[in-house]
Amino acid sequence: MQGLRILLIENSIYFQDTCAQELLKRLPAGSLVEKNADPVDVKAKIQLFRPMVIIMNFAMSVITMDGNQLLPSFASQYPHIPIITYGLMDTSKKTALSFGAFAYLKKPGPEQSLEGFYEELVRLTADAAAASTSAPSTNVGPGAMVTKELWTAAMPKKGWLPLAPPTPAAPAVQSEPAAAAPITQPTPPIKTIPPSAPTPEEPKPIFIPAANKQAIQLIAIGSSTGGTEALSSILTHLRPPLPGIVIVQHIPPMFSRLLAQRLNDECVLTVKEGATGDIVRPGHVYIAPGNKHMTVHRCGGQIMLDCSPGEPVHSCCPSVDVLFDSVAQEIGAGALGVILTGMGKDGAEGLLHMRQKGSPTLGQDQQSCIVYGMPKAAFDSGAVEHQVSLRDMPRAITQTAR
Repeated sequence: MQGLRILLIENSIYFQDTCAQELLKRLPAGSLVEKNADPVDVKAKIQLFRPMVIIMNFAMSVITMDGNQLLPSFASQYPHIPIITYGLMDTSKKTALSFGAFAYLKKPGPEQSLEGFYEELVRLTADAAAASTSAPSTNVGPGAMVTKELWTAAMPKKGWLPLAPPTPAAPAVQSEPAAAAPITQPTPPIKTIPPSAPTPEEPKPIFIPAANKQAIQLIAIGSSTGGTEALSSILTHLRPPLPGIVIVQHIPPMFSRLLAQRLNDECVLTVKEGATGDIVRPGHVYIAPGNKHMTVHRCGGQIMLDCSPGEPVHSCCPSVDVLFDSVAQEIGAGALGVILTGMGKDGAEGLLHMRQKGSPTLGQDQQSCIVYGMPKAAFDSGAVEHQVSLRDMPRAITQTAR
């Protein structure tokens, strides 16, 4: 069999690299596996690379762009390219096939071996390639990779954002696998760094913080388009001791839980989907559930979560503004606010309220954003105290919080 051209669409940089390596071990000689984590850029890569098969994380296939979800949109635009999707839920198979996927493969949980998964993925890829009518690319020669220069140059000039993708995040060092706590458990166990892991060095300052700030008791983060990968890049580089972290990422129901599970597997910090009644604990991260606003409130000396359905704010539920407003009201200057890549202006007003209460605030800079919408709106309003690149954001958060 001749070499195959495969495009892998996966929002975890770590799993991207691992999956690509495992596929290349098993695919015919001369095969190429291109990777992409950014739905904004993926169409340009398809046009340039002309893959024979697309392999896509089902969690990304329902991301909406230009009013259309990725999987049904791609199936309609590229009927000659079979699309294989994979995910953690058996129940997603029917939806994936109805959207036009060639096949759906269940990915094993973190405690299970992935060997059989990769073998089956290669088998399905070979079957899909046999059905593919994708023409060879004239821009990419044998053994070549689709470099940023190649695919950026090939992009249409209007409607695209030719920005560099986020810096790949190194996988976090974790303790030996143990029985995973249910994702809905309100008080998951704290993860520990094994003795063999190097002690993280205190990050070098990247700005001079303002004097007389209160001790940081809570970190609040908001993100949207491109945010799942930005969150992975940041959280995998954070180490305790840190205050509890609450996050609103614009994401549909069910996928907020899958995102929390994935980040929990990648990070030293404990990550879970937030639930009403959760006590925000140091070294823990809480992702707002899809279709529910997440707010914080004080109960005695503790910070607790409330996750409830509500009317969309800026067409979003959960809304970053709703979270930030509650943080400003309940925590005041004892919170750190962070706004990351995303379309629109959700979070700008709430971050300004936090800053007016005395909170330090950080915004992702334009160069490292997939979409410089929410951070720009916050910066233009005066809500952002320091603009920071995605690469430096973990350092800035640690420096400010400690």
